[in-house]
Amino acid sequence: MLDKEARSLLDLMEQAVQAGRPRLNTLPYAEGRTAVDKMSEDSEAEPPDVGAVTDGAFAGPGGQIGFRRYRPLGASPGPLATLIYYHGGGFVIGNVDTHDSTCRRLANKSRCQVISIDYRLAPEHPFPAPTDDGVAAFCHIRDNAVQFDADPARLAVGGDSAGGAVAAVVCQTCRDADDPGPAFQMLIYPATDSSRVSASRTAFAEGYFLTRDLIDWFWKAYVPAGIDQSDLRLSPLLAKDFSGLPPAFVLTAGYDPLRDEGRAYADRLIDAGVKTTYVNYPGTIHGFFSLTRFLQQGLKANDEAAAVLAAHFGT
Repeated sequence: MLDKEARSLLDLMEQAVQAGRPRLNTLPYAEGRTAVDKMSEDSEAEPPDVGAVTDGAFAGPGGQIGFRRYRPLGASPGPLATLIYYHGGGFVIGNVDTHDSTCRRLANKSRCQVISIDYRLAPEHPFPAPTDDGVAAFCHIRDNAVQFDADPARLAVGGDSAGGAVAAVVCQTCRDADDPGPAFQMLIYPATDSSRVSASRTAFAEGYFLTRDLIDWFWKAYVPAGIDQSDLRLSPLLAKDFSGLPPAFVLTAGYDPLRDEGRAYADRLIDAGVKTTYVNYPGTIHGFFSLTRFLQQGLKANDEAAAVLAAHFGT
C-alpha cells in the first residue's frame, strides 16, 4: 500500500498541474531543467552542517567536470574513505545543488567524505557523455587521491536513478579494463535495463511521479536515434558476468517503474557471489531518497545507506 506521505505528495503535485503548472515532459528541455532543478532543491530537507565543503573542477573527456566535496563533521585529519556520488535526473536534469542536502547527510551519517560529481547532461551532451564523465571522474579521483584527501583503497561510487546507472557502469568498466575499481557501490533505484519494459515499468507507468511519458522525455534527450539499447552503458543488467564487481547496497521503491530492474541487478550480483545488501521500501515512490522535505522514508533510507557504507569501511 502506498504510504500516506507519498500519497499526499502525489496529490499536491497533481493539484499543481490542475492549477496550471505544466508537466515536465511537455516543456522544452532547458526550461524544464531550470524549473525542476529549483523544485528539487526545495524538496530536500534542510541541509545539515558538515565539516567542510569545497567546490572545484578537473579536466574531463568533454571539458571541465565540476564537483562538490563534503568532509563530515568531526572527521579526523588525513585521508578518508570516500563516496563518489552521481546525482539522478534522467541524464537531463539535476546538479550538485539538487542533491546537496542528501550528500551532506550521507557524509555525516557514514563518516565518509562525499564527492558529488556534476557530469554533463543531455540533450546538449547525449549518451555516452554522462557515463564517460562518470568513469573519468572516478579514475581522476582514484589517481589523485592525495589531492582529494581520499584513501585510494576505500573509494566507493553511488548514485540515485540515472546516477545509480552511472555508478554501476563505472564498476563494470573498471573491472572489464582490469583497472583498480571502486571498493563498494551504492545503487539507489538504479536504471539498469533500457532494452525492455519490466512489469514495474508497466504497472507504475502513470500516477507515481516517474511516468512513462517522463521516462520517454528523458530518453529522447539522452539517447540518439540508432543507438543499440543493449549497450552495457545503457543496460548494465545485460552484462554476461557479474563476478568481480564490488560489494553493493541496492535500494528500490515499491511504487517505482524502475523497481524490478533494480531488484534484478541485486539478484545478479548475489548470484555471482558479490556481497550485496538489497532493501526495498514498499510504500513509496521513485525519487524519495532526495524528496526528504516531504518524505520521512527518504531520511530513513539516507541513514540506512550511510550505515551500510560505514559498516563496509569501518568508519
